[in-house]
Amino acid sequence: MIINCDLGECLTPNLDANIMPLIGMANIACGGHAGNDQSMVDAIRLAVNNNVSIGVHPSYADKVNFGRVSHTLSEGELFDLIHTQVMHFQNLCHQNGATLEYIKPHGALYHDMTHQPSVLGVMCKVIESIDSNLTLVVQAGNEDHFKKFENNQHGGFLREVFADRAYDGLHLISRTEKEAVLSDADRIIEQFWRFSSNTAHKVDTICFHSDNPASVEALIRLKNA
Repeated sequence: MIINCDLGECLTPNLDANIMPLIGMANIACGGHAGNDQSMVDAIRLAVNNNVSIGVHPSYADKVNFGRVSHTLSEGELFDLIHTQVMHFQNLCHQNGATLEYIKPHGALYHDMTHQPSVLGVMCKVIESIDSNLTLVVQAGNEDHFKKFENNQHGGFLREVFADRAYDGLHLISRTEKEAVLSDADRIIEQFWRFSSNTAHKVDTICFHSDNPASVEALIRLKNA
């Protein structure tokens, strides 16, 4: 199972350089919830130097809430928002000798895509308009929701679980709930191994969040084991 991590989010301290050698996929913030041109270029170059697959991490334009609040937009407005972020990021990739391989929405946009077919449809249209080979990272365990989009002319889906988020079965517990984010490295490692050995559902990649110190600690311990 490939490890992915949300990076380029201009956190303090900035652990991108420490985390990049430990992962296989980098979801790089592209200005919606965090990031600017310099942080994007820095993260792209780090990914290239560490042979890490590069993904763009678009979100609602809401840095105040770190992209974790849903916004009501028309399908046209949502398309323009995501398309602008992805195209700008792809151009920066090309300028730095890198290839954009996938899209992983951030925060509330990811949540809305998981539960609203119209939002998922917009994501697929963005991919078709930019590069049909791009893969879309989606939440594992929602097969009925994603099934009707499987045959769209794009690169397909990567099913994702989270190492440091609490679950009810294969459904994420809302961040508004107590202990929705795991804050103990031992529990995160335990959940990583549980997902790695679970064959009941198709899972392609597992996410560790760089803004969660326990998640970073767990990732380092796993890679040093």
